[in-house]
Amino acid sequence: MKYILIDSNQYRHLFSPSEGFSDSICELLIKLIDSGQVKLILPQQIRDEVERNRYRGWPEAEIKNINTKMKTLNDLIDKKSEDLTAYRSYVPLKKEFESQISKLSRESERISKTFTSNRSKANQKLKKIFDRAEFIPETKDIRNSADLRFRKGNPPYNDNLGDSLIWESVIDYLKNFKRSNLIFVTNDKRAWGESVFDTFLQNEYKNKVRGKVLYNNKLSDIPDLTADEQEKIRAEELENSKRNAISDFVNSQSFIDAGSNTNKLLSYKELFSPMDYEEILRASLDNHEIYQSFFTAISLKGLVTGINGYVVSEVEKIDTDLWKRFSGRYEIDLKRQSDALEIVSKEDDDGIPF
Repeated sequence: MKYILIDSNQYRHLFSPSEGFSDSICELLIKLIDSGQVKLILPQQIRDEVERNRYRGWPEAEIKNINTKMKTLNDLIDKKSEDLTAYRSYVPLKKEFESQISKLSRESERISKTFTSNRSKANQKLKKIFDRAEFIPETKDIRNSADLRFRKGNPPYNDNLGDSLIWESVIDYLKNFKRSNLIFVTNDKRAWGESVFDTFLQNEYKNKVRGKVLYNNKLSDIPDLTADEQEKIRAEELENSKRNAISDFVNSQSFIDAGSNTNKLLSYKELFSPMDYEEILRASLDNHEIYQSFFTAISLKGLVTGINGYVVSEVEKIDTDLWKRFSGRYEIDLKRQSDALEIVSKEDDDGIPF
């Protein structure tokens, strides 16, 4: 039997569909548990962390960014009211800002319900998973061992007792199932290890359980998945990561952010569709943090560069006026095949003698 431990912050992705704990992964995990191929273990510390974070920590982190955008718009309204009150353009401009604030407010409410309502789709998925888990209650012995570990400075390395409680719960439970391997899914590299599982903890597990810890940073890397299932989930995760990169770029909040977000887009260049390029180019023209930044032009040019002085094929399909405005603003001299064909066609038409 193989056991799986999913660290607390991995469960946050259930509430953010674009981040990695997709429906496919959830269904597959449940399938593996129900078929008896794996057991999911759930220390009380992880359950407590998930429960308290879904009520405050996680939604507050996501809503904070929305509140920043709302404050920016309100500040703009105040500033424009001083500069433009006497002009006719002020009223529609103010209405547009107020409409955007209203949309952001509704999005904030939606996020809050997603995390806190037990009836939300995300919490229903969480309940299905937790109901199938092997719950490990926190005993006095576990608390005492975790406290000693923490005070001695032994790994897992963290500034609080939580990870020590998780590890002691794992050892206390699995020491009764000798020679069991543990699939440990976490992205907390500081606590558990950078690229491989912490050697001190791996040796401790080997001595007490006679098994091995298989370290994974992503759910799609769980070794029990078939190759086809892994490929499908990896494709989903890559698509989600691409969408996150575009969203971060479109919503760049400063010149420096715009530069790093633009550079991040280059990692997904081969995945962008014509619609993705349209969204990126429009943001490059509309978001002043992007077009006024010194750090965006080179990466944006690299993003649209194809071969032999032409743009990438996906840019051929976007709106011509959008391309002209974008290439003009960023002084990009790349050619489009479609524009060249249009010029040839016009020249042929001019040569017809009737």
